[in-house]
Amino acid sequence: MAAASANVSECYSQGMDATAREEITAAFMREFGRAPAVVVRAPGRVNLVGDHTDYSHLPVLPMAIERAVLVAVATTESPRLEARSLALDAHTMLDRADPSARAPWERYLVGVVRQLEGVSPRTGAQILVGGDLLHEGGLGSSAAVTVGVLAGLSAAWGEPLERDDLVRRACLAERASGVEAGGMDQEAIVFAEGGAALRVDFAPHGRRHVPLPDGLAFVAAYSGQAAAKGGEAREQYNERVVGARIAAVMLADQIGLEVSQPPVLADVAAADVVELLVDELPEKVSPVEVAKTGLADLEQIVRLRGDRFDHMAKVPVRRIARHVLAEAGRVNQAEAALRGRELEAFGELLDESHDSLRQEMRVSTPTLDRLCAAMRKAGAFGARLTGAGFGGFAIAACPPGRVATAVEAAIAATGGPAFAVHPSPGLTIL
Repeated sequence: MAAASANVSECYSQGMDATAREEITAAFMREFGRAPAVVVRAPGRVNLVGDHTDYSHLPVLPMAIERAVLVAVATTESPRLEARSLALDAHTMLDRADPSARAPWERYLVGVVRQLEGVSPRTGAQILVGGDLLHEGGLGSSAAVTVGVLAGLSAAWGEPLERDDLVRRACLAERASGVEAGGMDQEAIVFAEGGAALRVDFAPHGRRHVPLPDGLAFVAAYSGQAAAKGGEAREQYNERVVGARIAAVMLADQIGLEVSQPPVLADVAAADVVELLVDELPEKVSPVEVAKTGLADLEQIVRLRGDRFDHMAKVPVRRIARHVLAEAGRVNQAEAALRGRELEAFGELLDESHDSLRQEMRVSTPTLDRLCAAMRKAGAFGARLTGAGFGGFAIAACPPGRVATAVEAAIAATGGPAFAVHPSPGLTIL
């Protein structure tokens, strides 16, 4: 793979669809009366296996898709950002010196601005966000916007970010919105290659491309329920982060291991006895109860980048740990199945993952369950929800000859949309 320090502007520069580039350029000219200096394509992603593992620093196996967010940027002499989202039909102005969000989508822009403090500080920009990636669909749209705007602004201001630095800053910008997400989306959006999934490890950090074999196609199907990252969904997501931290603390104490700060299940995942000890974890416990035992500092359990979790709330521990540790194992098995062209075994792993996300993590919905069942019945090797859950999309792995049937079955189950997706190159900046 190319050196990680390669500049984003040097990567994937030939991958952008010319028609899409022309359309976003024309829209920018209509909106702002001039051509953009930079146009960025930030693809969406589907996660094949490995959901709710990245914030525990355990592996994931996503791929980028051809549907993408497009970001067009031109600089201004005033240190203000004027941004418009075509998908939301929304417009905003932010002061770089004191950015504040009034609408939920503006939180991501504010996070980006704060990650670019000191980069050409007296310069502003006009920004147009478009593309064909469904908003709040669970295909990584918020991460794609964050990555795309970060890459576009830094390039337009003459200080393009290196790819690893871009991923790091994009993660921090998104966590500032209040969701304590891991780094899967950003890694896939920046580092993906066409024709391959991307295996990402977080402890120690590493990534490798996993070629997708012939005879394997994918269908993404929408449940009809937005995968929102605000309000109750954000609280539910953060509850699972905190539950995983508590599990890490309690398991490490049983095994006699040190934990990271904040604690993560990767600290204990390699221990031989961990699978036996998981079943001895409490069903629910509050962060303050764990802190009173002296096993961990309360702040390390409840502190989030953009929020603080209720230290009195009882959170699930046993079933969260059971899912996360088993899901990490499924990533290893899925990679082996893909490399060995064992397509039916790969499909079975998708089904197992969905069952665990439904029963253990409890992030599926009846509509997602029905959607996956319909695509399996239509001939898919396997199907699962993709992403954090609580709505959004499901992904099905199919023989190429069953794609149309799976699409029809998905639309019949939920009303759609449903469509084939293909492993796409990552970030493109021109």
